[in-house]
Amino acid sequence: MSSGLRDLRVWQEAVALAADVVRAVRPSIRRETKVVSDALMTTAISVASHIADAFARPSPAEQRESYLAARRALSRLESEMAVARQAELVAAGSFGDIASRAGQVARLLTGYLAYLDRQITDRDAAASSASAAAVPAPNAATRDSARAHA
Repeated sequence: MSSGLRDLRVWQEAVALAADVVRAVRPSIRRETKVVSDALMTTAISVASHIADAFARPSPAEQRESYLAARRALSRLESEMAVARQAELVAAGSFGDIASRAGQVARLLTGYLAYLDRQITDRDAAASSASAAAVPAPNAATRDSARAHA
């Protein structure tokens, strides 16, 4: 694991979120609720995994797709946690702490996505400017020829 990833605040928060979920769910794991517990832990871990994947991607567009996958996983986690709380598989205090941390991860992801959107927009604008400059302006003979064929 590169030190750059470990320095990424959104990744640190997502890892801490996954650890909080595991700690909150572990005491209530029973055979009849194992599927819910496993889903919660898997989804929580996937948030951090998608962020790590985004960090490793070479282009802003690819990074954006992975950060969007992390945001979708985070939404899924929030829904699964709500179900677990309603089923009394997660204590109210743990649920509040996890919801707070999930909100922090969501804000950080939103910031990264906004930054990547700006990068992609700027790159596309620069590319279209470059292609417009590369196309020569039609001269008078070309315009007259086009009018004659129309």
